[in-house]
Amino acid sequence: MLRLRFLSAVIGVPILLLIAVVGGAWYNAAVAVGAILGSLEMLSMLAGAGFHPLRLLGAALAVAIALAAAVTDARIMPAILVVAMLAGLFWMMARADTEGALVDWALTLGSAVYVGGTMHYFIALRMLPDGLIWILMVLICTWTCDIAAFFVGRRWGRARLAPRLSPGKSVEGAIGGLVGAVLVAILLGIVLVPFLVGLLLGAGLSLNGSFGVLRMAGLGLVIGVCAIAGDLVESFIKRQCGAKDSGALIPGHGGVLDRIDSVLLAMVGAYFYVVTTS
Repeated sequence: MLRLRFLSAVIGVPILLLIAVVGGAWYNAAVAVGAILGSLEMLSMLAGAGFHPLRLLGAALAVAIALAAAVTDARIMPAILVVAMLAGLFWMMARADTEGALVDWALTLGSAVYVGGTMHYFIALRMLPDGLIWILMVLICTWTCDIAAFFVGRRWGRARLAPRLSPGKSVEGAIGGLVGAVLVAILLGIVLVPFLVGLLLGAGLSLNGSFGVLRMAGLGLVIGVCAIAGDLVESFIKRQCGAKDSGALIPGHGGVLDRIDSVLLAMVGAYFYVVTTS
């Protein structure tokens, strides 16, 4: 299993980094695909738990919410939510069996908002000044947090972090993940950010933001906390649905949500941190 996880990462990580670097329509398209796959996995888990959510509406709503970040008109988001809400209600009213219809309606909307709402900030963060740098930092710090938490927890883990949600996670592992995320964020700010700017954006391009040690340490801490929380959120959802994995698309990892659960909340936390500290 560990070998499969490693091989999947070796293949997947360069692709994700390349898409982040390219940006634009290709990046937005990748986010849309992720929203479709993630929402369908979420809705499939709910279906496996005995519910009957509206998969087509849920996937469409997740994509619309995610891509709304690329639209400057602030009225688009309320319109998307209202149309989807009403469409879902009418859809449920037309069902032959309306038993549990309101629950299915709420689960459809909730799933779409969870996946699409968090992926909304993949685009919002990329569109900020120095957006490419922030995206790369979130990805690298989140992966560092996950890896450090795994190995530290495996070696020294004793105290359970959240036994009701994810029995395998330890307090020691979480601390190791946070320390790893903070240290890598500082390192990126001091050493790698100028290198990345020169390599990817052209030598001599000035930065719009500050990448000082304190700001980067704070960013690493925020990313680490959100990454751990995102992992626990998905564990809670899977436990509620009686599912071991969200899917089976990625060898060694399970589904798309199993792979990006930490990144989802990390992007949200990083966006608000960067905006409020700029």
